Amino acid sequence: MNKPGDPAPDADARRARLLGFGEQSVSKSYYPELKRRLDELERFRSLLDQTGEGIFLVDAVTGRITDAAGAAGAMLGRRREELVGRFFADLWPAEAVEHLRGLFSGDFAAGRMETTLPRPGNRGGGLSVEITFRLANGDDGSIAVIVARDVTERKKNELALKRAEEKYRSIVENAAEGIFQTSTDGRMLSANPAMASILGYASAHDLMRHIKNIIDDVVAREEARQRIRSELVRYDEIKNLEIELRTKSGGQIWGLVNARRIRDAVGDSDRYDGSLQDVTARKKAEQTLQRYQDELEQRVAERTAELTRANERLTHEVTIRKRAEEAAEAANRAKSDFLSMVSHEIRTPLTSVLGFAVIIEKRLDALFEKLLDDDPRRRRQAAQVMDNLRIIVSEGERLKHLINDVLDLAKLEAGKMEFKRERVDPSEVVRRVMSASAGLLAASKDVALKTCIEGRLPEVMGDRDRIIQVLVNLVSNALKFTERGSVTCRARADGHYVVIEVTDTGIGIPDTEQHKVFEKFNQIGATLTNKPKGTGLGLTICKHIVESHGGRIFFVSKPAAGSTFTFTLPIA
Repeated sequence: MNKPGDPAPDADARRARLLGFGEQSVSKSYYPELKRRLDELERFRSLLDQTGEGIFLVDAVTGRITDAAGAAGAMLGRRREELVGRFFADLWPAEAVEHLRGLFSGDFAAGRMETTLPRPGNRGGGLSVEITFRLANGDDGSIAVIVARDVTERKKNELALKRAEEKYRSIVENAAEGIFQTSTDGRMLSANPAMASILGYASAHDLMRHIKNIIDDVVAREEARQRIRSELVRYDEIKNLEIELRTKSGGQIWGLVNARRIRDAVGDSDRYDGSLQDVTARKKAEQTLQRYQDELEQRVAERTAELTRANERLTHEVTIRKRAEEAAEAANRAKSDFLSMVSHEIRTPLTSVLGFAVIIEKRLDALFEKLLDDDPRRRRQAAQVMDNLRIIVSEGERLKHLINDVLDLAKLEAGKMEFKRERVDPSEVVRRVMSASAGLLAASKDVALKTCIEGRLPEVMGDRDRIIQVLVNLVSNALKFTERGSVTCRARADGHYVVIEVTDTGIGIPDTEQHKVFEKFNQIGATLTNKPKGTGLGLTICKHIVESHGGRIFFVSKPAAGSTFTFTLPIA
């Protein structure tokens, strides 16, 4: 009797046939045992279907797939029912089929290989599969048990790892600095070509053949060996250690060493990884630089001592010169005060002399006309007296101008000259001075006076009388030194200034005298046979007046080709 819930005998028979049992195996007396075995097989198949591996059973005689489980259908893109009964050779790559035929022919009882399956659904790329083959005996003959595992991700990881290894191997092989590995006691494990080159070896193999222990065989000095061992023990690393190293030829170089201890997964010491740079050139440069620095410091000390002594001498000289300048300044003040006092004292009687001389000249001229007869001798004496009086008046006037110039210069140098602050029309000043100068022209001179005012000039701020004084002086000088040609006064506005130029076609100024044109008591043409009269202070006073107004004065001259004197005044 069947228990409630048990499948019907005919259902168990169907399950037995599906699982590979023949009709003859199924009898009613065998149902309980059959049911137990069927349940176990179903549980086993359920477990197989949960695995990620594809499992195939292939008949060794026919080559047909008799069963498939696990991920077999997913790998080939088919349902399990579609795989059973198909030829294995129709579904798998040729190399896998050949391997399987070798298994069937008895060449081997088991095997392993890797192949590539097209991805289900033609999604592009391939599915990397690892296959294991094993020949087993079944009730109906030999059965090939084939287990396929998807190793696509593993292959990708292996490929990535291989590329990374190649990349870092290339970096190490082509690095400019030496890279090495040693055991914990300093025994050489590996080195790159740069390491060999730095130490004078033809290759890394040559280096490894000659150097057994990097500390003992390469480091030149014992104290450096002790320091390396001490720091590796205390700190597990050494950083930027500069030491002397021995090369293959026996020479010595300076190397910059870095190394650190590498530990395994449990924390035990495994090896040391390190790098080496050849810093010999830099070290020699530093030593050379230090030598130069020492020499420079010595020279600086010597030069400092020299400068200290020179400074002491200079300080002494400055003190003496300062005292001399103070004495000169006091003397200059005394001179100015003296000149001012003398000028005042002279100007008072001079004014009386000039006044009376003019009066006498007028009265004598009238008196001689009435008293003198036709005696030629007396008339010559009278004419001589009149000429002498005119000389007295002329030289008196000259002396008066000299005294006035001396007083003006003294005031200007002392800063005591007071200037009016008023608006001045430069056009009016130019016209007035040129009109007045026309009367100064000697009848014997063939000189034309020209005036050129460009546009309407803006007003300037200053002392009108002093500006006239400057222009009168420049025009007078031009007339003095011009026998023929022209004297031209030009005025124009230029930016923030009014520019006034006086140009003549006279004798010009020699190159040897141009540097002292504005010096005191220097008179242009002093070396001429017929030298002009003057005090030699006019241009010096002009320079003081112009600069006191915020302008500047300068000239351009060429011997025998005339001169141009220019001064500027700021626009109001």
